Amino acid sequence: MNTSSHISLGTFADVIENRATSATLQAVRTHVATCSACGETLQRLERLIMMMRSDAAADAPRDLLMSAIKLFPPGAPRPLRRIVATLIFDSRKAMPVFGMRSVRSSSRQLLYSAQQTDLDLRITIQNDECIVAGQVIREGYVGGLVEISGPTGSAEASLNELCEFTLPALPTGNYSLKVRMSDVEIEIPELELKD
Repeated sequence: MNTSSHISLGTFADVIENRATSATLQAVRTHVATCSACGETLQRLERLIMMMRSDAAADAPRDLLMSAIKLFPPGAPRPLRRIVATLIFDSRKAMPVFGMRSVRSSSRQLLYSAQQTDLDLRITIQNDECIVAGQVIREGYVGGLVEISGPTGSAEASLNELCEFTLPALPTGNYSLKVRMSDVEIEIPELELKD
């Protein structure tokens, strides 16, 4: 054992478990006396092994383990990851720009981000009803379902081949919107639909 470098965990384990030769034991003691890093490592490993030896926890019964394993059989669909989307653009709060784009639009645009997915929403209000249309922007993805729900109503629509959707008209109010895809559910928990 080279005492100029740090001691391996395997050597420390041999010392703690009384498997080390007397020469190795003496070399470790000499090294630890001058190397604080190895001294701390030895103390942490001793505490860990002591905790493992004093662990009185019983293994779960075999039948319980088998029942738990059957809940998630091989090839079974994985649970959806749930991601809350973050608002990154709201045309209602955007600074006006002079020229063609400064003409007030009848639709409000909202852009949300959720990891590798963006969600572009267009909200149009007509006669105290809101129409929500949009597109899910995610590379290489097709399909899914969009659901909106709130105290004044709910609706759903499927994503088309371009990941676009248009929800049926809903009364103005506060809603929650979810986009369900095969591997992820993106949620906008508070979506205010009003002028």
